[in-house]
Amino acid sequence: MMLTSAVMAVSIAIVARKKHPDLQAWAWALSLQVVGYAFLVMHAAFPETMPEDLSVVLGNSALCAALTLYGHGLYRFADQPPNRLALYLPMALMLVVNVVWRNDLHGLFWVHSWLFTGQVGFLLALLRHCHTPATERGVLILGLGGALFMLLMLGRLAAVFTGWTSIAALNESNAMQAITLLVSLTSTMMLSVGILTMTQQRAEAQLATSERHYRQLVDAATDGICIVQGSTIRYANPRMHQLLGYRPDTMAGTPIQSVVNTEDWPLVQHNHQQRLAGQGDDLKYPARMNTLHAGVRWFEISGVRIEWQGHVATLNFLTDITERRNQEDTIKGLAYHDTLTQLPNRRLLLERLGQAQSSSLRNSTWAGLVFLDLDRFKILNDTHGHRAGDLLLVEVARRLVAGVRGIDTVARLGGDEFVVLLCDLGNTREQAREAARHVTQKMLNALAQPYHLIQDEDPRTVVEHRCTASAGLVLFTGHTTAAEALLEQADAAMYTAKKAGRNQVCVHTPDAPNAPVAH
Repeated sequence: MMLTSAVMAVSIAIVARKKHPDLQAWAWALSLQVVGYAFLVMHAAFPETMPEDLSVVLGNSALCAALTLYGHGLYRFADQPPNRLALYLPMALMLVVNVVWRNDLHGLFWVHSWLFTGQVGFLLALLRHCHTPATERGVLILGLGGALFMLLMLGRLAAVFTGWTSIAALNESNAMQAITLLVSLTSTMMLSVGILTMTQQRAEAQLATSERHYRQLVDAATDGICIVQGSTIRYANPRMHQLLGYRPDTMAGTPIQSVVNTEDWPLVQHNHQQRLAGQGDDLKYPARMNTLHAGVRWFEISGVRIEWQGHVATLNFLTDITERRNQEDTIKGLAYHDTLTQLPNRRLLLERLGQAQSSSLRNSTWAGLVFLDLDRFKILNDTHGHRAGDLLLVEVARRLVAGVRGIDTVARLGGDEFVVLLCDLGNTREQAREAARHVTQKMLNALAQPYHLIQDEDPRTVVEHRCTASAGLVLFTGHTTAAEALLEQADAAMYTAKKAGRNQVCVHTPDAPNAPVAH
C-alpha cells in the first residue's frame, strides 16, 4: 500500500514539475498518505517504541492533511480561490480530538471516521467545479475513487455499530483489515488516475481549442500561408489557394517546385534550406510564382522553421507584390528612361558608360561613344507640328536600336539628340575606329531614308519627310577620361560634322579633335 502510494506520488511529482504545476498539491497529498499509512502500521511493527494511541493519532492526522491537500489540488485545477474554512476545519477538529481523546481509541475511531467521510464528501462536491465535457471521464474516475473511500468509512462505522467487528479488531490482521487495505489502495489509485486523466483531457481540450483558433486565424489571414516539408506543400490556407488560382483544399501534396517560376527556383530552394537549418527566420525576399489564373506574379516570401507532425518543416508567408513591383518598375522607368521613345535617358547612359569603361579596362578593349543630332528637325515641327516631330523621334529611336548589337546602348538626351554607346570594338584603337565608323555610317544611312509619318491613324494625314543626322564619335578605353568629358568630346565632334556640311561623322582624337570622316 505504502509502496504503491509512494510510486504514484513520485510519478505525479515528476509530471507536475515538467508539465502540470497544478498537480503539485496532489503529489504532496499522496506523500502524506504514505506517511499516514506508515504511522498506522508502526505500532504493529514496533509495539515497544510506538504506542497504539500515538500511531492512530499521527497516522490519521497525516491522512486528514492529505485530504486537505487533495481539496487544494481540486480548487487549483478549477482555477478558483479555496474555501479555507471548509478545508482547514477538519484539520482543526482532528487536532482538538487528538489532544482531548488521545487515550480513547473508541472515541477517536468515531470522530476520525466521520471527519474522513465529511472530507471526502466535500471533495466529491468540489468535483462539480472541475466537471466539463472535456474532463468528464477523469471526473468520473476520481468521483468513483472518492465514493469508494467514503463507502469504506461508512462500512467500517456500520460494522462497529452493529457489533459485527470491534475497533480493536480493525487494527489486527484479519479479513476486515485486508478489505480496508485493498479498498484504500484501489481508491488511492482511482484518485491518482482520475486527476491525471482530468489533467490530460484538459490539456488536450486546450490544445484542440488553440489549434482551432490558430486554424481560424490562418484561414482568415490576408496572406498566403503554406507549410513545406521536404519539397512538398503539406498545408495551404484558403488565401494561398486563392492567390495561386487553385481550387480549395487541393494544394496539399503539390511539389513546391511546380508553383515557383523556373528562374527563381534556385533562390527559393536555397532559402528554404537556410530556414530548415535555422538560419533564415528573418529572411524576406521576392520571387515569382506560377499561378493558374493570372500567369506569373511576384510574391514576397518570409517564414520560419517549425516541426510538423514530428518532422522539420518551414512555415511560409506569401504576399502578392505584383502591383508594387509594377509601380516600382514604372517609377524606375521614369527615372532612367525617356518617356517618348522608352530609350535610356542621360542618367542611365552615364551608368552604362561607367560600366563600359570598367569592362574595357578589365578586358583591354576599346569602346566608342556616338553623339547624333538630327539635321533640320525644327523645320518638321514648324511645318507639321510637334505631333509629327514626336512620331519622327520614335522612328529614329527604332532605326538606331535596329542598327546596333544587344550589348550596345541607344539613349536619348532630349530634343533631337541621341547617343549610342558601342562596346567591345577591338583590342587596338585602329580596330575600334574602323568598327565604330562602320556602325555609325550604317546608322546615318538608315536615318537618311524617307520617313512616312501617319498622324491620328488616318492614312490621308501621312507626312513624308527626309531627314539626315550629324554624328560625333569619340573612342575610349578604361577610365582615362571621365564619362561627362567623353560626352562633351562627342558633342563637340558632332557640331564639327554639322559645320562640315551635315550627314557625316567626325571623330574626336587627341591629335585632331574634330577630324571629319566622309560618309
